[in-house]
Amino acid sequence: MADSPNYYDNIPNAEPEHSLLNSFLDDYFQHKNFKNKTQRNAIVKILKRESDVIVSLPKGHGRTTCFQLPIVLCQKKVSIVFVGLQSRVNMQINRLNREHVYVEIIDAGTSSEKLDHIKNNINNLSNIRSSLNSMLYVTPDVVSNVYFLNLLHHLIETNSLGFIVIDIAYCENDWLSGQTEDYYALRILRNILMDITWVVTTEKASYEIADFIKSTLFLKTQRPDIPRDSIPWFAMNIEDNDVLVDR
Repeated sequence: MADSPNYYDNIPNAEPEHSLLNSFLDDYFQHKNFKNKTQRNAIVKILKRESDVIVSLPKGHGRTTCFQLPIVLCQKKVSIVFVGLQSRVNMQINRLNREHVYVEIIDAGTSSEKLDHIKNNINNLSNIRSSLNSMLYVTPDVVSNVYFLNLLHHLIETNSLGFIVIDIAYCENDWLSGQTEDYYALRILRNILMDITWVVTTEKASYEIADFIKSTLFLKTQRPDIPRDSIPWFAMNIEDNDVLVDR
């Protein structure tokens, strides 16, 4: 397979049924076509790395693929997915293991020895120049854990970070009710990880929730010609399967 990052700029110009992006979707996840235009357009925007991105898709409409496909295409990198509900990730991990992605879960019960083991595994993958990449599912309550922060700084120093994903699906109402203390710590990381693209996925984010997410997590754009308040929000009108983008 060709080195996929060289082709990112050409993705939007191809016919959907013949695009390179569709071939990657088939190669990695055995899907001939995207589930909807929202899913495909969101993935294109994420791959361009021009800004952070919010994606809101209902269950069964391909929300997880919106961040998993960019992650598997981001070769020789480690991406971190923060999840509010660890129970949601088991199926995702089984899917990624089939694609030979190294996956681990880090939560409040993860020992320092386990984190050292994860770090060594990541280093071993890098040292053998493997094209495989890695994904860490992390619960927000470990953001301030010193051992996790050491691992994160190691990834920064070795230029090994791919994407940061915040999957708050099924937790949207917590944002409006103010029950997001664990997530507030993530905005500190956003200011540290200046050059990393962040992706936030939800199931049913309203305009109000999307704006709250933008301000709470300090989401940003990468290009100086794109205003910071223009974080793209991809949502879906289920009735006509069309794309709604909030600029």
